[in-house]
Amino acid sequence: MTDHLRHSSLGIVSLLIALFGAVFLAGLVIASSIIATSAPVESEGASQGISLVGVELLFLIALQLVAAGMGIASLRRPSERRLLGLLGAITSTIVVALAMVLALAGYFV
Repeated sequence: MTDHLRHSSLGIVSLLIALFGAVFLAGLVIASSIIATSAPVESEGASQGISLVGVELLFLIALQLVAAGMGIASLRRPSERRLLGLLGAITSTIVVALAMVLALAGYFV
C-alpha cells in the first residue's frame, strides 16, 4: 500500500532556517576570531566589533528558537510527514547550544 503523505511546509521552513543559522554561526565564529586576534592587547574593554558579534548572536538565537518552534509545530500535524520538522527542531537546538557556547566563551575570555 502506498502512502502519499506530503512533507510538512513548516518542517521544510524550519530546516531551512536552522541550516541558515548553522552557516551564520560558522561565519560569526570566524568573524569573532578575526576580531579577537586583530585587537591590540593593551586595550581595555571590548572592541566595537565584538559587541556587534554579540548583537548578531542574540538575533541568531531568536531566529533559531522560531525555527525550533516551527519544527515542533510541524510534528503535531498528523496528515503530513514529520521527518523534516524533526530535523529542523534538532538542528536549531544544536545551533542554539553552540551559540550559547560561543557566548560563554566570549564572556569568560
